[in-house]
Amino acid sequence: MAFLHGLQGILGLLLVVAVGWLLAARGWFSAEMGTLLPRLVTRVALPPFLMCTMLDFFKREDLLRNFSASLLPLLAMILTFVLAMWLGRRLGVARQHFGLFCVCVANPNTIFIGIPVNLALFGQQSLPFVLLYYFASTCFFWTVGHHYVRADSHVCPTQGLAAQIREVIGQILSPPMLGFLAGLGLVLADVRPPDFLMLAADFLGDLTTPLALIFIGMTVQGVDLRQLRRQGGHSLRDMALALVGRLVLAPLIMAVLVLIFPVPELMGKVFIMQASLPVIVQVAILSAYYRSDPQFGALMVSLSTLCSALTIPVYMLLLQGW
Repeated sequence: MAFLHGLQGILGLLLVVAVGWLLAARGWFSAEMGTLLPRLVTRVALPPFLMCTMLDFFKREDLLRNFSASLLPLLAMILTFVLAMWLGRRLGVARQHFGLFCVCVANPNTIFIGIPVNLALFGQQSLPFVLLYYFASTCFFWTVGHHYVRADSHVCPTQGLAAQIREVIGQILSPPMLGFLAGLGLVLADVRPPDFLMLAADFLGDLTTPLALIFIGMTVQGVDLRQLRRQGGHSLRDMALALVGRLVLAPLIMAVLVLIFPVPELMGKVFIMQASLPVIVQVAILSAYYRSDPQFGALMVSLSTLCSALTIPVYMLLLQGW
């Protein structure tokens, strides 16, 4: 029954993604909409969603007890990144996207896909653990990941050290992270906003999942697989290696850590599912900004998202017997 429930949840997500794909195929979305939808999610819907989730599912005592659990996904990402670097050097991953390759292997899409998938599989009670993983992932990506994507570029924007530090801090303290930190502060202070503010925040937060899924459908529809033909054989091999690393190696490392460091059952399942998700969307943005093989970054996001439609049900089945 649990498997059937999870499968129906995944099918429901795929239907909403299909709506986004169909609307994009029929020309409903302009080029500006491709920018507007993720902005609506990340700057309007997601911050109140994260704040409300913190307030609804965390008590002060639980937060202090469980927050250290965010070190586990952080450790998993560090180990995955180091292993990706080792494999990349051993297997001769191209220098032009070496850092990008490692970042693609280590960093999952914890929000746009992570929230809908975990809600469908495990319900509302999974959200606190999704947020713990998101906190670790965001900090890792905008420090280590940002540095290595930038290092791939031979034409980096000229910035002083102070400007670079401000840029990294600004990216970490993004609107979603500020929403998360606002909820964290309110929980620690044992303060709850007035009901009318919570109601408005709930209304805005409820937009997160449908808008994110429609955006994913629009992104998938825009994938031009003909770009693969224009990639050299070496780049195609590197993409295949990165896909295996992201969708197979990363969740395997997370599963081993969950076995070594026992955590609550639901937390462990959520962490493994989060680790199995496709490449973080911001990889495509950073690789384009720093001109560090932007085609590789964009294709990795798109291809891993397509492949995850097959791998997510597999991990769902495996986790049922965990």
